[in-house]
Amino acid sequence: MDNSEKIKEILRANDIVDVIGSYISLIPKGKNHFCICPFHDDHSPSMSVSKDKQIFRCFVCGESGNALTFLMKYLNIPFLEACEILGEKCGIKILKKENKKNSKYEKYYDIYNKVTLFYKNNLNTKEGIKAKKYLEERNIDKKLIDEFDIGLSLNGGLGQVLLKNYDKKTLVDLDIINENLKDSFTNRIIFPIRDTNNNIVAFSGRIYNEEDINKYRNTKETIIFKKGQILYNFYNAKDNIRKAKEVIICEGFMDVIRLHSIGIKNAVAIMGSNMTKEQIKIIKDLKVSVTLNLDQDHAGKTGSIMVGEQFLTEENINLKVIVFNKAKDSDELITKYGKEDFITAYRNKIDFIDFKLDFLKNNKNLSNAEDLSKYINEAIESINKLDDDILKEIKITELSNKYNINKSTLLSKIVKNKKIKIKYENKPIEKEKLNKFKISEIRIIYLMMNYPEVINIFQKRLGYLINKDMNYLASEIVGYKLKYKEFKLEDFITHIINDENLNTVFKKVMSYNHMENYTDDELEDYINTIKLYSVKKEIEKYTNKLKNSLDINEKKELLKKIENMKKEVLEW
Repeated sequence: MDNSEKIKEILRANDIVDVIGSYISLIPKGKNHFCICPFHDDHSPSMSVSKDKQIFRCFVCGESGNALTFLMKYLNIPFLEACEILGEKCGIKILKKENKKNSKYEKYYDIYNKVTLFYKNNLNTKEGIKAKKYLEERNIDKKLIDEFDIGLSLNGGLGQVLLKNYDKKTLVDLDIINENLKDSFTNRIIFPIRDTNNNIVAFSGRIYNEEDINKYRNTKETIIFKKGQILYNFYNAKDNIRKAKEVIICEGFMDVIRLHSIGIKNAVAIMGSNMTKEQIKIIKDLKVSVTLNLDQDHAGKTGSIMVGEQFLTEENINLKVIVFNKAKDSDELITKYGKEDFITAYRNKIDFIDFKLDFLKNNKNLSNAEDLSKYINEAIESINKLDDDILKEIKITELSNKYNINKSTLLSKIVKNKKIKIKYENKPIEKEKLNKFKISEIRIIYLMMNYPEVINIFQKRLGYLINKDMNYLASEIVGYKLKYKEFKLEDFITHIINDENLNTVFKKVMSYNHMENYTDDELEDYINTIKLYSVKKEIEKYTNKLKNSLDINEKKELLKKIENMKKEVLEW
């Protein structure tokens, strides 16, 4: 069975109501379900989800499609990934076509793959015994070693092997060897770093058998590795993040590995205590809640404040922070005190604003009036950044009660939010004024897509539309039914998924306020309206010719044609 047939099976096996309902709250109303449309700045439920037709449709912005197109748009993922997500729900695997190799970068990925295998093999040599013992002492067993491709760099040897097949400049540019042909990583536990497409693009090496000021060494930035665009473990974690509807952001990859070892597989690491706009966007596009799990020392807490502020600035996201005091980070907490201590800390995670208000108390003596005043002013400044006026008042009330300060004094410093304008890729389409000819075309296509018998009537009675884009879509509908001997709208949507022009016209058709049912007389009227429009255009053409013609015989012929066309219209 080829992929096109598998995709049809996947769509049949997944109810669109269940798919969309797992991401957005749906309200049943009559035959359909309704929800706030996630594709424009919606304030009342304007998106309809049809269980019968297995499609969704927004009456405001015009966004429409099936379960696959919803996932692509909502999760900002490519078509095949959306197929995989739905396929996993019903146990149908999609055959991935091999991506065409990018000659510019494939060579580099191949090199990093070979280096990874080289490092992994080192762990099984005599020289790797100490490293393996170190990993065992840190509760990194063989299963975790294999899952995260952990390896070991020795004191040389890698460069000599690679230089047999690759040139020096390439290996130096990739930070695998230096100009003196020495290995860039020596005597370190190696952790491969993958990009969002699962390509190994860099390494991080940790010392294990000697003291060194620099505990970690990372690959320098290269043509394929930009640290600020990478989240450690993102590729492996993304499906679990979507299932959990939450991402846990850690500071280092050991925290991620440790959480993975206790069954928490929706964690990523920023490999530092700050985030870039690119990393924020990767997370934001997932449309999930965010839990910060950075280090618990002062630097880590400062990092949590910085990262949290970035998320609040970029987008209104449900933001929590994990707090504990027994250990510096979650790796140490779990290793020393066990899984349950972390689970308890996770369950007791706090809102970011509470974390920040507590952090602002550091280095202040709140029994001192000057320090208390400074704290209150900093707290109000933080509260003002919230976009929820009710939450602002709750926090002000808490400050007033706790520090016995007049609430009205505090409230006077609170700024009421103006409505935040959110930029959406899909702006609600402006409703153009439609004449009866345009309405007829839109209705004919809508009825063709929802009533297969109308396709046959269209072929026999009309066979064309005036607008070239509408005609293109109508022709595609007819061609699809001829090819597959049937027409199901949810399958047709998948069929046109990569054609931007067809999707634009489809969206325009679906955004019209359609009546679901039709009568034979109504359809006949639409068909005659299109014919009339065509005849009028022809009459205009011949009339213009008639005005400009000096030949009496030609004039007679043109008049005859015009009269015949007018008679034809009267016969309808």
